[in-house]
Amino acid sequence: MRQVGKVKWRWPRVLALAIVLLGGVTFANVYLHGRSQAHEATRSHLSELNMLLHEESSLQWKTVADRNTPVTVARELGAIRSRERALIDALGDLDPKTVEGLEASVNAYHAVLDTELGMLGVGKIKEARALEKRQTEPQFGRLNTQLRSLEQQEADAAELANTIADLSLAVAMALALVSIGVLLYRFEREHRLTTKANEEMLEQQQIALDTLAEHEALIRHQASHDPLTGLPNRRLLTELLEGGAAADSADRALLLVDLDNFKPVNDQLGHAAGDDLLVGVSSRLLAAVRGEDTVVRLGGDEFAIVISGGDAGVAVRVAERIVATVGEPFEIAGTEVRVGASVGVAISGGGRDGNQLLRDADMAMYQVKQGDKGGFAVYREPTVRLIEQAVR
Repeated sequence: MRQVGKVKWRWPRVLALAIVLLGGVTFANVYLHGRSQAHEATRSHLSELNMLLHEESSLQWKTVADRNTPVTVARELGAIRSRERALIDALGDLDPKTVEGLEASVNAYHAVLDTELGMLGVGKIKEARALEKRQTEPQFGRLNTQLRSLEQQEADAAELANTIADLSLAVAMALALVSIGVLLYRFEREHRLTTKANEEMLEQQQIALDTLAEHEALIRHQASHDPLTGLPNRRLLTELLEGGAAADSADRALLLVDLDNFKPVNDQLGHAAGDDLLVGVSSRLLAAVRGEDTVVRLGGDEFAIVISGGDAGVAVRVAERIVATVGEPFEIAGTEVRVGASVGVAISGGGRDGNQLLRDADMAMYQVKQGDKGGFAVYREPTVRLIEQAVR
């Protein structure tokens, strides 16, 4: 049972894992894009800082062009340096040591610029130019190189973050699609297997129902047929006679057949030979009647034939054929055996009680047995009790 539980819950867990994976990757994607924007902002701050430092260097020489602008230049330098200070403070994403080193380089550069500005303010242009070449330009070059290197690093970091975010999202989407595809395939396969199992179960149920119906039919057949000869039995004869009574306009004829000299055969050759003889007699009876007639074994060596339509002429002809065919010798257990048939015929003109018809046929057959046997007699009511007697 544990193994069944594992199989049952494995694929829902895979689906849950795919959902968690998509959620995690979405969060990581948002975070990485945020980091990319932060790196891009840092790069922008570095670029602006580099531009301001360059502008600060160019601003020094306004004092040479206009002797009345030192105060204005100083005011502009203050605004630039305030902006530079704000940009340096905004470089929080950089390594603290890198920021400290950059700040120290900017302060050193400012110190040189202040010295140079002081020289220009007192008219020492020649000394200021010498300081420009000796310290200001080299120091600005190093600072510019440092800033550009940091800019490139931040640009690379921003691009890397974007690339990782996009790749992770693509991989996650691919994995999710594969998982969903596998799940759909799994569900479809399970659906097919379930459908097949249901179909097989329905088929087995149908087979069971068919088998049950066959068994019921067999039981009904066994209940209404003789097991030795396969002919209908007395129960089915009763149903036939009662069914005929329901139709008032239906004429019926009934023949009762009793074998003559059957007991000696049974006693001398054994019961098995007697059974073979009964089977042979039933076959000849079936051959002697019409297709629409019914041959019944009442038990022992007695048979009955229900003649469809109840016509007296048909009943007599059938009785004649029965007497003739049963009177022919049988080959039983390697021995020629002869028996005869005493047949009683009863004919009704419709609406006659089945039991009465059976009694009439029995009375006619008894009349034959009282005589020479091996013949038939016809009983007809009410005009004459016994109207025909036939002998072999």
